[in-house]
Formats: sequence, C-alpha cells, structure tokens
Amino acid sequence: MSADEKNIIHEGARLKKIIKDKGMKLLEFARLAGFTNQVAHYYFREENIKRETLKEFCVKLHISLPEFYDWTGVPKPIGTPFHAGKRLNELISEKNFKVVKFAEKMGISRRALYNMFERSNFDSELVQRVSDALGITPDEFLQTNPQNQVSEDGEPHLIDWREKYYELLEIHTKILREYADYKKSQESKGL
Repeated sequence: MSADEKNIIHEGARLKKIIKDKGMKLLEFARLAGFTNQVAHYYFREENIKRETLKEFCVKLHISLPEFYDWTGVPKPIGTPFHAGKRLNELISEKNFKVVKFAEKMGISRRALYNMFERSNFDSELVQRVSDALGITPDEFLQTNPQNQVSEDGEPHLIDWREKYYELLEIHTKILREYADYKKSQESKGL
C-alpha cells in the first residue's frame, strides 16, 4: 500500500500492528509515548490520527511516515540493526565535532555522552535534542528520510513535497478557523 492510499487504512489498527510486529507491548508504547494505557487504546481505535501525532508516534517507533503507510511487517535486517549510540558517534565524527564540545553543546557531561554511545535506542525527546545539536532533522538521524533523496529519473521524491504541502495545509486550516472565530466574536460584539 502506498502513501497515496493512506486514507484506505485504519491508522489506529496499523499503529497497533506495527507495535506488535516490533515485539513491543502496548503498555510499553503507552509509557514511551507518555500517556496512559487508556489513551493508547483510544488511538488504536481511531481510524484517522492527526498527522503531527502520527509523526511523533513514528519517531518513537523509529520509522518514517511512508514506512508507516507501507508497513507489511518487520523488515528483514540487512547488515547490522540500527544502533542510536553508534549512529550518534558516526554523525559527531562526520560533522567534525569534538566529543567535549558536543557534550557542552548538549548541556551534558562528557561521561553522559559516552554513556549515550552505548545505548541502542533513544526516546523521541533525546532524538530531537541530538538532532538539533547536530543541525539535522530527526529523520536524518534515524536514517529514514535523507533530505537529498532523488528518484531514478532525477526528480526529488514526491513524498517529501507532499509532506510539506500537508503541513502547510494544516497550518492554513488552523489559521482560517481562528480567523472565523475572531470574525464571529467581532460580529457578536457589534463591531
């Protein structure tokens, strides 16, 4: 199933399937996402989940939005599995940061940074903090959506443009609603 067909799937059921396929318990996901078991089950029943919320869930599950919509099961590992600490160490080297300077930039001790190198998974907040300190996006850190991806015909992937369009559309819709509420309040005041 492609991202174009996303409205055909039940997003809550897909989320639940991905969690189970990854060997995670539903309660673990609820804790990871920072809410109660009841709230987690609310999302599993939802046919459509807000795009921003869905993106946050994808970051927590270490998948991209297109992977969410195209999910067919846990992918077969090619080479070694993703290790967040090793990826952080590689990126620090690629960006020519000194460990001490990067630790200072993160606001942590050098020892804490070395401990991070040993961790295989980071929570979404830590992924965001590390990405900000490195000057990259969380997707780039997780290697799920390289920014300069180009298809075989030399065109940028349409999914990237579609994502940006949907984000802007959501912002525009929110502003229009706020404006409509403002106009109603002005009319009720007789202005």
